[in-house]
Amino acid sequence: MATGTGFHSVRLVEAGFEVCSVDGSAEMLARAFENGRQRGHVLRTIQADWRWLNRDVHASYDAVICLGNSFTHLFSENDRRKALAEFYATLKHDGCLILDQRNYDAILDGGYSSRHKYYYCGRQVSAEPEHVDEGLARFRYTFPDKSTYHLNMFPLRKAYTRRLMREVGFQKISTYADFEEDGACQDPDFFVHVAEKCYRQETGPDDDAGVVHGRRREDA
Repeated sequence: MATGTGFHSVRLVEAGFEVCSVDGSAEMLARAFENGRQRGHVLRTIQADWRWLNRDVHASYDAVICLGNSFTHLFSENDRRKALAEFYATLKHDGCLILDQRNYDAILDGGYSSRHKYYYCGRQVSAEPEHVDEGLARFRYTFPDKSTYHLNMFPLRKAYTRRLMREVGFQKISTYADFEEDGACQDPDFFVHVAEKCYRQETGPDDDAGVVHGRRREDA
């Protein structure tokens, strides 16, 4: 999801994965395709709206990957729920969704302070908030040529994102802070959620003759 320039798609292809690159922008998909071609790859691209993903994507996948803080571009809770439900439906049994977000909890509660340990835009690009409240995070991006761009995002709190994932059906959700186990990293820049679509079969205490019941995994 949110293919953008195709950086992650190309890296996944080069790692040996079969990749379908999805974006809502035909212009970005064309750029991703060209970037892939320059590296000797032919990317499979699909233009689709996350909210109606399965209208255009007619296959099931082992993983859906949504990086770059992209999910925060959805401002309506209905749109967020719809997109997550579409991601869930696209996954095979035992598949997983990998979705990241900025640590908006820290920004909302204590102001913006980044250790700049991980970068999405490169070390020469500055990203700083101009305005943040519970309904809007407006960031300013400044580039080496002094050009400036602004981006409006919805400041998702970590617990809220996890709750939405659980409510649309994901059975196990693990959250990593700057790629470490949540809690091992203090004041992270980003959270990465890994939401699993899986059930485990267990024999209940009241079962007779080995009747097996499916039980949902608890949220991690």
